[in-house]
Amino acid sequence: MSERASFQPPRVLAWEVTRRCPLKCRHCRASAANVEYGGELATAECFRVIDSLSQTMIIWTGGEPMSRPDIVELVSHASSRGLRSVMAPCGMLVTDDRLADLKAAGVTALSFSLDGPDAASHDSFRGVEGAYDNVTHAMAAAKRVGIPFQVNTTVSKLNVDRLDEIAERAKELGAAKLDLFFLVPVGRGGGLAAYALSDEETKRVLDWSFWLEGMAVKHTCCPSAPAYWAACGRPGARPCGCLGGRGFAFLSHTGDLQTCGFIDVPCGNIRDFDFDFGALVSAAVNPLGVDGTCRGRATRV
Repeated sequence: MSERASFQPPRVLAWEVTRRCPLKCRHCRASAANVEYGGELATAECFRVIDSLSQTMIIWTGGEPMSRPDIVELVSHASSRGLRSVMAPCGMLVTDDRLADLKAAGVTALSFSLDGPDAASHDSFRGVEGAYDNVTHAMAAAKRVGIPFQVNTTVSKLNVDRLDEIAERAKELGAAKLDLFFLVPVGRGGGLAAYALSDEETKRVLDWSFWLEGMAVKHTCCPSAPAYWAACGRPGARPCGCLGGRGFAFLSHTGDLQTCGFIDVPCGNIRDFDFDFGALVSAAVNPLGVDGTCRGRATRV
């Protein structure tokens, strides 16, 4: 069997279709700004990437994915290829009509970030006044349009003592799930390294989350979560902890393949492989081809 024939597509692809974003979040791994970024994949190039995928759920992310004027076209094309689409907008560009268009194109779920239970705390973290009002209005729009959503919360020393309030607010707003993203201080978030949780604080948050009632909880970027869950004999499903290398891949706005968005080490670019995702991943997994030519950097996706 050839390398290409044995290619297993990622179950989940987080695709940063643009880096442009109207927010100025303190933790942003991409240090995203509300500017035009050069080198982003064009519509036709994105179509070719989509055509090379199968059995994959795409998380349309950014930046702000809704800032791409062709985002509905991209989702619709993915749907035509049998791919499932979910999206992570910041909320500032959300309207009922735009969500209705995205739902019709194939978006089945959304995620919205909530990093504080009120405007003062959330806006401070997101760097833009009015961010809280925008994201809560976006959640209300999702409910009206009928798209289920989860709340993502970046957990740090800045809000660790307010997680109960955040969870309550997420329930009130209609979130189906709470996804705790443990702070990874990279990009603009490098300035928040002192606010990353200690091991003891992490255990306290995990213990709290394992017993939270009335809402499902996920744990992202927390490699210690599965071991702590098993040691404590907690109920519910075993947490994943870290998705990197476990059926998950990240594609940047310029086409670089990464193990995840927080590991800014490209292992090949989709343009160099004629927009064939399988060829790119095969080269990344086995950087030395049958002819001995180095084709990419080793990783697992």
